[in-house]
Amino acid sequence: MTSVTESKWVGRSIRRREDPRLLVGAGKYIADYSIPGMAYLHVVRSTHGHARILNIDISKAEDYPGVVAVITGQEVADAMKPMLVSSIIPNLGGELQIPTVYPLAIDKVQWVGDPIVAIIAESKYIAEDAAQLVEIEYEKLPVLTDPEEAMKPDAPKIYDNWKDNMLWKGQLASGDVDKAFKEADYVLSERFYGHRTGAAPMETRGAVASYDEFTGLTIHVNTQRPHILRMAISQIMSMPYDKVRVIAPKDVGGAFGTKAPIYREELLISYIAMKLRRPVKWVENRMESLMTIGQERDQIHYLELAVTKEGKIIGLRDRLIADSGDGRIGVYLGFVMPWLGAAYLSNAYDIPNVQIDVSCVVTNKPSLTPSRAFGEFPGRFAMDYAMHLVARELKLDPRDVFEKNIIKQFPHVTATGITHDSGDYEGAFRTLIEALDYDRVRQEQAEARKNGRLIGVGFAMGAEMSGLGSQIFVPMENQPGYGAATVKIDTHGMIQVFEGDSPQGQGHETTLSQVVADELGVTMDDIYISYGDTFVTPFASGTLGNRGASYTFSAAVLACRKLRPKIQQIAAHLLGVESDGNDFTFANKEIVWKKDPSKKIALRDIADAAILGPTKLPRGMEAGLEATAYFEADIAGMLSIGVHGAVVEVNPDTGDFKILRYVVVDDCGVPINPMIVRGQVHGGVVMGMGNARFEKYAFDEAGQPLSTTLMEYHMPSAADVPDIEVIEYNVPTPYTPLGSKGKGEGIPGPVPATLASAITDALNIPGFKILNLPITPESIWRSINEAKVPT
Repeated sequence: MTSVTESKWVGRSIRRREDPRLLVGAGKYIADYSIPGMAYLHVVRSTHGHARILNIDISKAEDYPGVVAVITGQEVADAMKPMLVSSIIPNLGGELQIPTVYPLAIDKVQWVGDPIVAIIAESKYIAEDAAQLVEIEYEKLPVLTDPEEAMKPDAPKIYDNWKDNMLWKGQLASGDVDKAFKEADYVLSERFYGHRTGAAPMETRGAVASYDEFTGLTIHVNTQRPHILRMAISQIMSMPYDKVRVIAPKDVGGAFGTKAPIYREELLISYIAMKLRRPVKWVENRMESLMTIGQERDQIHYLELAVTKEGKIIGLRDRLIADSGDGRIGVYLGFVMPWLGAAYLSNAYDIPNVQIDVSCVVTNKPSLTPSRAFGEFPGRFAMDYAMHLVARELKLDPRDVFEKNIIKQFPHVTATGITHDSGDYEGAFRTLIEALDYDRVRQEQAEARKNGRLIGVGFAMGAEMSGLGSQIFVPMENQPGYGAATVKIDTHGMIQVFEGDSPQGQGHETTLSQVVADELGVTMDDIYISYGDTFVTPFASGTLGNRGASYTFSAAVLACRKLRPKIQQIAAHLLGVESDGNDFTFANKEIVWKKDPSKKIALRDIADAAILGPTKLPRGMEAGLEATAYFEADIAGMLSIGVHGAVVEVNPDTGDFKILRYVVVDDCGVPINPMIVRGQVHGGVVMGMGNARFEKYAFDEAGQPLSTTLMEYHMPSAADVPDIEVIEYNVPTPYTPLGSKGKGEGIPGPVPATLASAITDALNIPGFKILNLPITPESIWRSINEAKVPT
């Protein structure tokens, strides 16, 4: 039990309240849900990258003992609208071609893994066995896996009714870019490639759906966005909104953006539950997960920087080509991530003249889906590594180039329209330089080189979104950006908080309790958090983009502050004192009169009067102690800064390298729980290292995925990462009630440029460049040898 004498909860490193049940195996994930009479769904998927479906024979599967039903695409399509309804289509301008998509393929498949047939059986094993009996006759079609090939005028079209393979094309531009490049002393021009990688959550996707004609559809699903999914199901399936209930489980084993879209299987299982009038369960296996979700990045950047001889960047041009896959994912359509990556490309730097042409191209791969460092990962690599290349070309210290270009005054609006609300980016950068002991490393580097050891130092920055306000969120996703929370005091003086968002391991039960405990003068043990159920929680867009500490928790603070005046009025009335409604303190579960602290009353007694004894209330006051608040920041966007630095040692004979130090200077405004913030930073850096060094979603020329197990899709273990040093450099934002900002979304972004610049610095070979991810010993070795070959 936590102590009632503790008066300040925000800012303390308190162990997560969620962990005890998880550590003893008492968590309840989607696979743990069971309803009597439940059937099991298995999906038969395409074995071809691009093909027409000539015939589907399901007769043997239908006759297999234990099979309940076998369903094909046309039946499902006849029961609903095409999935991409207007409310889940982004409104970002540019040129957009929208694919038609239903839960199951009808006449054509676009990638290996495209769902074709649904098998429903009495057990998942029977369903999987019956799936082997489905016979599908295909006519193979040309496969496109290279977006630049897919852009060519003579390329075969993936969608027959489209004019070309361009999913979305647009431009982000401001300033006089041509003038900047004419006046530049030096122009850097390089092609950078960030490969297809992303996230593979511990828990795969899954759902349990049930239906009856009186209560309607209830679907338990490990989504990040239960309210958005409810709205989409209602619209796509033409169901009354009050007959659709979406519940995200209390425990979700990670998401990282992968569980934010509207997926075809979620509509499919809803239809099946309605058709069969019995509960249905679906949990994808690891192979399905690695074939279908978490695939992001996959961008080519033809980046040009116009630079003065002092290292000031005065202009930026970029031609961004994104491999969007098939683009058939609700809300994001495979192009929102690259678009936002383009908008954030200038990162933490003041670049007045910018032109970015964005081409999002469809290929025969699964659609890009969100992943931590949403759309930014390849651009962060290109931009920050390019700054190191600028420094090398102009024979400047990269430290000086970075300092010359960092945003120094706030608020700052970039040329692409991104608002940096507050902070001290320059101070955070200098703190990193001091922590690395940069000058000493340079001395050690020179000494080590004399002894044949190649040591290098590198760094990069990451201005990451701290929630997105409605000004950005509405056009980007047709969804609101506000945070929402309801705070309700029950009959025993306990406080129940309903948050509109739904966590997937971020620790909301702990941190949200800390926030509310401070506001109402209670302990964390007096608070319980409810989330995930769309029938009882206020509408919100979901847990993504660092919304927690910035938007959702701010809404909880405002809801508490709505309640405080009423609580004080009741206290004054019961104590028989005069009060202007703001002369009480909240501490130790009591409401204490400031003028005479001996006059106080327990919050439980106030709750008893407000709920059970309303005749004790002041005349005319309504019963109950409950308030809902919606928070919208008074600025278009908020960002937090993270500065990464590394010292590495490289073996030029093999290309292998060792990370000797990795340091992060992090700003999250006011940290609600510093230990959880550090955990977010550690996890983000490890993911960044995995994405930069080990992980890759690979395909052969026929579109066959080559990374469908964790043997091929290698995520880093503890043995693969160094100790990560975290230094707090927190600057409270004036735009949230607590000064807090979200933390976790963009942390992987600076990792590849940090490592690439340190490796390049260590080798110090003229012409050596790391322009492609992943960074592997082989790629380093090849680049070394290419640089040594005379041109």
